[in-house]
Amino acid sequence: MPTFSLLADPARYVPCSTENMLVDHEYREYWLRHFETHFGVVAALALENYGPAFAAKIDACRADLTTEIVALRRNPAMFGHLDLLLLDVRRQEKLIAHGIPDPFEKMKQRENAAVLPLYPRVVEEIDTHRSEADALLLAVEGVFAGNIYDLGAGATAKLFANSSPDFIKVRNELGGKGGGRPWLVDHFHAMCQRILQRPHKQCIFFCDNAGSDLILGVLPFCRFLARRGTRVLIAANHSPALNDMTHKELVSLLPQIQAIDPLLDELVSRGKILPIDSGGAAPLIDLREVSHEVNHHADQTDLVILEGMGRALESNFEAKFKVDAIKLCMIKEEIVARRHGGKLFDTVCRFDPARV
Repeated sequence: MPTFSLLADPARYVPCSTENMLVDHEYREYWLRHFETHFGVVAALALENYGPAFAAKIDACRADLTTEIVALRRNPAMFGHLDLLLLDVRRQEKLIAHGIPDPFEKMKQRENAAVLPLYPRVVEEIDTHRSEADALLLAVEGVFAGNIYDLGAGATAKLFANSSPDFIKVRNELGGKGGGRPWLVDHFHAMCQRILQRPHKQCIFFCDNAGSDLILGVLPFCRFLARRGTRVLIAANHSPALNDMTHKELVSLLPQIQAIDPLLDELVSRGKILPIDSGGAAPLIDLREVSHEVNHHADQTDLVILEGMGRALESNFEAKFKVDAIKLCMIKEEIVARRHGGKLFDTVCRFDPARV
């Protein structure tokens, strides 16, 4: 797959540039332990998704992953490098090898159905704001609140494995009295000025999770941009990774939401909102390997948005682009928060103007 053509300096681009597990023992052990313990969540959902007949395959996959983690503790450089992206890829490869490629499939469907009835209220609240700046702020808070639904993160995986987050409560806590601002990284003012004063022509939005993340956070935000004239391409994973939205799932889901939102239906019908395949296969993203479809649209794109802790913070926080870039996420891992000078559930809104 090709390198993302909008990277400002592709020769120097490295995903996960803010970490080095080969020399950072604390970070390495944190994540190796996480992948060991978190597989319990994966196994439970795999059993629900595939049924008792797959129990032996699930156990074999757990044993395979555990064996590799033990080997990595002994020899962290066994693959030449070691970062969070590699660990994600290796886990997914093992799930595929053992015939259980998408343990989260039914859970994603269940979550999508659970939050869909709340969608009309969320977009109505954004639409009825007299101030476009306030509407944009509410949309950003919605992205943060939706992004709490993350079954790959330690702080939320067990909490929401069998229940939905209270989206309105989380969003109101982010935007209530005191507002939670300034956020850990808070470039909202600069971002707001750029978006409202001179709308972008086209945006590629690399989205994250299913459920409240996509339906109540990402889509209302993209809808806000699109109704102001920006064409928004929502780039979703090519293949499954935890509870991330896939392109196939997004294409299937959109008509259900269009059916209850005439404005969204109009925007999608006119091609102002379009789902595309990012080429991704992990909760993080390596921008040296994107789909040809992403690069096909890149020439007309003047805004890139990376959403979610994996894409926006862990793998691409320092990535620079030829065009304006926004990185949005909620932090749901203690060590990640600490390394960025924050705490669990802090939020990031980073805006970087185009690198000319």
